[in-house]
Order: sequence, then structure tokens, then C-alpha cells
Amino acid sequence: MVIECAVIGAGPAGLAASVSLSGSGIEHVVLERARPGETWRTQRWDSLHLNNPGFMNTMLGEQDPDTYLTRLDVVQRLETLASKAPVITGTAVIGLSRLSGWWLLHTSDGPVEARTIVVATGGENVPRVPALASRLPDRIVQRHAATYRNPGELPDGGVLVVGSAQSGTQITQELLAAGRSVWLATSPVGRVWAEYRGRNILRWLDETGFFEDRPESLPDPRAILAVPALLAPGGHSMSLQLLAQAGATLTGRLVAADGEALTFDDSTAANVAYGDGAAATIRTRIDAHIRTHHIGAPAAGSDETEQPIEGDPPRQLRLSSTGIASVVWCMGYTGAFRWLGDDLTDANGAPLRRGTASPAPGIWFIGLRWLVRRTSGNFIGFPKDADLIADSVRTYLGATSH
Repeated sequence: MVIECAVIGAGPAGLAASVSLSGSGIEHVVLERARPGETWRTQRWDSLHLNNPGFMNTMLGEQDPDTYLTRLDVVQRLETLASKAPVITGTAVIGLSRLSGWWLLHTSDGPVEARTIVVATGGENVPRVPALASRLPDRIVQRHAATYRNPGELPDGGVLVVGSAQSGTQITQELLAAGRSVWLATSPVGRVWAEYRGRNILRWLDETGFFEDRPESLPDPRAILAVPALLAPGGHSMSLQLLAQAGATLTGRLVAADGEALTFDDSTAANVAYGDGAAATIRTRIDAHIRTHHIGAPAAGSDETEQPIEGDPPRQLRLSSTGIASVVWCMGYTGAFRWLGDDLTDANGAPLRRGTASPAPGIWFIGLRWLVRRTSGNFIGFPKDADLIADSVRTYLGATSH
């Protein structure tokens, strides 16, 4: 039997696709290698909260618009979505072949034939760890953000956190609150205030159309490569300056390791300035929106997150003399797409696509950053992209059924 559509992956993007396909009356199955929302179960630390409030996460069900769900909340809500979808768990897709007019999926449970495929395996579930990690002493306990759970599971002593995007800054904040000495190897990441001119800044950004920005409309196309701006859960501001004030020692990028000796570049000041510049750009956009629409809003206050960093960041560290006993790599993730085959992936293993569509007929992608809009890679964007894909699947099925 050839089914109309196979969705690969029962994470939030795959479940959003299933909802839209069902709404369009398209017969489908969702193939999941493990359990629904598996990365939310096994690749998130214990205290994680979403950094976007409820009004941005409505696909997860009814909730206070200003609440910030926990990791367990997300898992439970994904389970509820999965219970209403045709999900087949414990089925890993390991290969793909083209048949006459449809596709053959090679899975751990045998072949599955489908006329169309929606790939929802995600682009952020394979942890990135640099090669220099192998050059650290054996006594150093190493974790990735995907395997870190809480401060108590790390050995006593200082912690080096490598990477200052969302995971790195939140984990640094948690370690500092637990009384740990923390060195943070920084990177260029934008940030935003939590509140601006009397409102949650995400409310302003939603109103300005920020979340609907399209790749093709960006003044600088390289913006799609930028790491999403920092925002702490609960509507709190986050910046490198605030972490320094809380006790973290900031460094530049980690560039070399030789046993106990670590070397960092001199990018600390530039990374701080990058975050400040991104915050200023966002404030300028909101200010223009307020002026254009004659919105009554209080004047902007001072920014406590932009205090200067005191002292010179270290360029060299010896792990033994600083008391560092563990390293947490917060360098992001990549996806696993090799099962698509060489014809559908590039030299780095990333999927070939134009928007949501693969160059191969009848295959679409969902859940990747900037597929259609700025928010294609998170909860607010999944349902919108899913509706577009369901329309495309319906059109394709109609055109090829004759």
C-alpha cells in the first residue's frame, strides 16, 4: 500500500505538519525513531524554560500568554499532540529510494512507500564538539549542552562554558547561581532587552512584523547565518555584561588546547559590542514603528545590560591553576540528513532545498531555520510553515494522481 504522505519525525515541527495534513484531509503517517519530542526529553537540561512566552507557543495548547513553559511542560504537550496523530514510534528512517511515481523509505521496521514526504527530523539534534576537545586532560569532565543536566552532576571545581548563545548563557547563569566559578568563552551573539518602552519586547517585535521577516527581504542575506538573539526565560534581560557582573570571567573564542594549557583569541570586546549593536538595531526598529503608528509609549530608559566590562580578558589559562574541572560545550547542533542520499544533500550533509521544497519532486522540509520566515525554526513558525506545506502536498497529489 502506498500512503499519500510520510512525515519523518514526531518533534514539534513534525506534529505541526501532521495537524495541517489532517486539516487538509491528506492520509499520512508520522515515523518517529524513538518517542514524540525525543530531543526535548533527552537533549535538554533539567531547569530549561522556553525563552518565548505563551502567546508565541499556541501550537502547544492553551496556556497563559505570558507564561514560560518548562522542558517537562513541552514534553507533556507534545505527547498530547502525538496522541491525536498517526504516529508510529521506534521506527528509524535509514535510507530513501525513488520508485515510479513515489518514494520508498527504508526503515528499521521495513520498507514504507509514500507518494510524498515531509522531512521533520530537525537541524539541531546532533551536538557539535570541536576537535580540540580531544586534547584536554582525561581528568576534565566534558559535557555538551545536550548532555548537561544540572550543576550537581559536574565535579566540584570551576567550569569552562564554551559558547555564549542561548544555551551557554543560560547554563552559565545556572552555574553561577549554584556558587560555581565560571569562565565563559564568548562568541558573537545578538541580544534584546526583556522590556522596552513599557512592554515585553517580544510583543513589540511581533507587532512590527519582525517574526515574519523573509530571507529574501533582508538587507543583508548573511543575517540568516546569525545566531538568534539572547533572551532569558521568564522575560529577563540577558547579556555578557550581566553575566560578568554576576561573577563570570569572560574570554574570547577558545582557539587552542594543549593538555592543561588553553588559548583564547582577543574577541571578547568585539563579541560584547556585537550584542550591543544587535540590541540597538532592534530598538531602532521598534522606535520607528512607534513613530509611524503614533503609539503612545513611555520614553526608553537606560540599559543596565550595557555596562562596560572591567579588566582585561585572559588570553591564556591553565586548567589546574584555575581549578577548572569540567567543560560544557555550548556550540550548537547540526542535523542528520545523510539518509536522504548524496543527490539531496550538499557536501556538508545539509539538505538541498529552495524554501521548504527539495529539488526532488514530492519532498518538503519543515523545522529548519529561515525556511520561509525568521521563525521557521521555532514554535510560532511551525504551524504557518506546515499549512504552506500541506497546501503544496495537496496540489502535488492532485497533479500526479491522473
